[in-house]
Amino acid sequence: MSPEIFTMLELQSIWDKVLAAKNEIARSRHAIDFWRNEMKAMEAKMADLRSRVNQLKSNIKQKELELHDVESRIQFLDSKKNSLKSQREFDSMTTELESLNKKKDEIESNMLQYMEDVDAIEGELDVLQQEMPKRLNQIENDVEQLQHKLESLQKEAEDNAAQFNTHIVKLPLDIRAKFAKLIETKGNGIVPLENGTCMGCHFQVPVYVRDEVAKSKAVTCTNCGRFLYFKN
Repeated sequence: MSPEIFTMLELQSIWDKVLAAKNEIARSRHAIDFWRNEMKAMEAKMADLRSRVNQLKSNIKQKELELHDVESRIQFLDSKKNSLKSQREFDSMTTELESLNKKKDEIESNMLQYMEDVDAIEGELDVLQQEMPKRLNQIENDVEQLQHKLESLQKEAEDNAAQFNTHIVKLPLDIRAKFAKLIETKGNGIVPLENGTCMGCHFQVPVYVRDEVAKSKAVTCTNCGRFLYFKN
């Protein structure tokens, strides 16, 4: 194996570590964002439930006022029954009382439904208020651990990138430039040649390229441009 091939394999190994660290950094950041969004979602749910309870209680108060007005009107009409002078007045009052009593039943039914909704939501709130401190604490701990991991991975990526930059100067200038470009654009600058096939793009290279690779020369795939080598 030529010194150039050996150096490129060494560089590729270092760069693979850089890429692995960067991928893990991306996953860690995604996880941090996920847990932070979970915290926001929990807080938003609590706020929404409280808002719904307040609205329902406001509706109940409004219905209580409506009920009071209806009941007052019913009492007033009942008190006037004995003073009615005609059948027409009696029929009119009877119709109005029927309507008022129906409205009263509707209001009471609405109030009952509102009260049941308040009980259900407040029960859900109680459960969340008991669970939330533990869950938030766990999330905060997870985020803190991920932050430490992220810092470690960033340092690892930086250290390996610095090592890569130190070693790449060992390559001849023409090979160095091409290899650096491949690393930048494709992530891998050198790949195995197996049974005449480039393992970077799976292209069957010409025979003369295989012969050059067999001589450990720094040659590239005629399709993807990656440097090639025989594993054995």
